[in-house]
Amino acid sequence: MIKTIIVEDDVMHARSLTEMIEEHFKNIRILSVCNNLPDAVQKIQELKPDLVFLDVELGPYNGFDLLAMFNRRDFEVIFTTAYQKYAVMALKMSALDYIEKPVQIDQLREALSRYKSRSGEKKMQNLLRNFQASQEEQKIALFDQGSFLFIMVKDIIWLSSENAYTKIRFRDGDAVNKVLMSKSIAYYQDMLEGKGLFFRVHNQHLVNIRFIKRLVLDSTCDIIMDDNERSVVPVARSRREQFIDYLHDNGVMF
Repeated sequence: MIKTIIVEDDVMHARSLTEMIEEHFKNIRILSVCNNLPDAVQKIQELKPDLVFLDVELGPYNGFDLLAMFNRRDFEVIFTTAYQKYAVMALKMSALDYIEKPVQIDQLREALSRYKSRSGEKKMQNLLRNFQASQEEQKIALFDQGSFLFIMVKDIIWLSSENAYTKIRFRDGDAVNKVLMSKSIAYYQDMLEGKGLFFRVHNQHLVNIRFIKRLVLDSTCDIIMDDNERSVVPVARSRREQFIDYLHDNGVMF
């Protein structure tokens, strides 16, 4: 039996989630439903749940404030949130499970199936560090060959689309490494564009402008990247003017 606490300040959402769990998941026992952070902290300490459904927004607090109060977390977390982009992006960067409200049964079933892996502690630590760190020092969690690879956002050089996959190139000490991820480049664009100087120069390429070695402006527009191979990345004709404006706006070109 999975002992569970629901932390949710919206009465209707709390009731809906409770009823859904009680009807469809007989292996889950709800110990308590809390509608504010102080009560939730007390109940978690007292009842020691295996799993907490945690609302991102909790009145004057947020769910990340709650997590920061526990030096050691003996419970897994599934976040619930209405769509606030900053919160969803933070959860994506940390590879943590979240469900958007109103909760749908398929989302809930999928999140609970992943709960069994119980691999959330490093991802949770990454999430909390990211909220305290500057954009330069934030990390992103990438699932690679059965484990999570954590890399600094500032070390990402460029990303290229490989059909339904994305190849990510990043600095690793003095070397440049690559990892192939099973998500589209649009997924990472949404995640990274607010986390540094990333620009989608082409349908197939998203670059960190800090790693531009040379910009070639002739009949075409090409970027030579500052990586071990001096890779050439084309700028789409339709995005050329916007890209150059972006470089001017960010003080890279004068």
